[in-house]
Amino acid sequence: MDIGDSNEKIGLRPLLIYAQGQSGLNLCATLSAMHLLYFYSDRRGLSPALAGLAFFIALVLDALTDPLVGNISDSARFKSGRRRPFFLTAVPMGICYYLLLSPPALTRGLFAWFLVFYFLQLTSRKFYETAYGALMPELTLDYDERTRLSTYRQLCGTAGDISGALLPFAAAWIFAKGLDFQITGGICAVVVAGGALFAFFNLRERPGFAERERFNLRESMKSALANRPFIILMVATTLAIMAINIPTVLIRFLAKYWVHDENAAARWLIAYFAGSMISYPFWFRITVRFEKKPAYVVAMVSNAMCSLMFMLLTPRNTVMMLMLMAFSGFSAIGIWVTQMSAAADVIEWDEERTGRRQEGAYGGLTSMAIKIATAMAMVMVGPVMGWIGYRPGMTELPRAAAENLRTLFAVAPAAIYLLSAIAFARYPITRQSHRAMRERLAARGAADEEERARKSIA
Repeated sequence: MDIGDSNEKIGLRPLLIYAQGQSGLNLCATLSAMHLLYFYSDRRGLSPALAGLAFFIALVLDALTDPLVGNISDSARFKSGRRRPFFLTAVPMGICYYLLLSPPALTRGLFAWFLVFYFLQLTSRKFYETAYGALMPELTLDYDERTRLSTYRQLCGTAGDISGALLPFAAAWIFAKGLDFQITGGICAVVVAGGALFAFFNLRERPGFAERERFNLRESMKSALANRPFIILMVATTLAIMAINIPTVLIRFLAKYWVHDENAAARWLIAYFAGSMISYPFWFRITVRFEKKPAYVVAMVSNAMCSLMFMLLTPRNTVMMLMLMAFSGFSAIGIWVTQMSAAADVIEWDEERTGRRQEGAYGGLTSMAIKIATAMAMVMVGPVMGWIGYRPGMTELPRAAAENLRTLFAVAPAAIYLLSAIAFARYPITRQSHRAMRERLAARGAADEEERARKSIA
């Protein structure tokens, strides 16, 4: 096995400084995916169809400008760098997120409040998250060191996921039920803004990358869409996001109306994240030893199996439910360790063909795909819940409707996970091919430097 490039090793301190920024991003994303539909429908009385529509409109409108923001990040030239200055937009993101979870008592206008502040926090987040993701390929060029970096980054992300999933339950237990989401929103704002500022003041960028020739937006889009490994990765990621969001948004409803125990969702989530936390060494080792493609495919198939196994359970299978949730958490991490690492590798594929590095453009396109996938899942789930018989504020759901809810929770994600595995099975970059790419790029860079020196002498 290739031991990697010792010159591209990342010290533990910058690795942790970078990785911790993912905690705040995941904290907000997980809380939104898992609790926002429940909060606005079950707590505030907005129909799930309207809430799903608000998700869809905000996500699609915001996604349309993601490639532009990626291009801006690639083209920006500030004294403090081309990526880190955008980390400061995490501050308005935090403010908007707090307001999103603190709506006034509105009889009319709740839909508009949800739509406006969800859109504004997405827009602020976009500038921060695009630059944050684009910085990762610059921190190390080594194939396996990127897997190490993505493992730590996802580990911090899982800490954010745990917080986003469980904070509303903890806040409801400690404070009055009407204050739980407002307090959670304040905590989210502080964590995401604080993490971004910490990274801004303590990280550095590779100055040479900012000196490369710039692409305009049209050229960036054309170049990225011609990048076969990136297209394969983006399709697989989009499908994975759709599969993840369906059970995520339904878990509180499933606990309340299928198991008839709203607090069961908290226990399931604890088991899920316990499985996640112990899985990191496994996924890191399997990804390094057997390559990213087989590791990703194994992860997706495992997630599909977990989803389908929910159909074998009944509400009384408490222990089996917890075990299955733990296995689901264990399987899920394999998706993100490989996806984040592979997302860095496609940059060199593009650089070899264009001579430019466009991390921001690729981050923007990936962000757009993820948001559209989330929007599609949300706009589908809301009307389906109405169709099976759910109404905001219900205390009981008919048994047949509860079973339909369980089927939606289990079968739909399983099918999409398998489609994602099939898509990624065509991913062409391996450790060996990536090392060869880097060697050719290094040789080209040395030749260009020689040519410039010759011209300067002449």
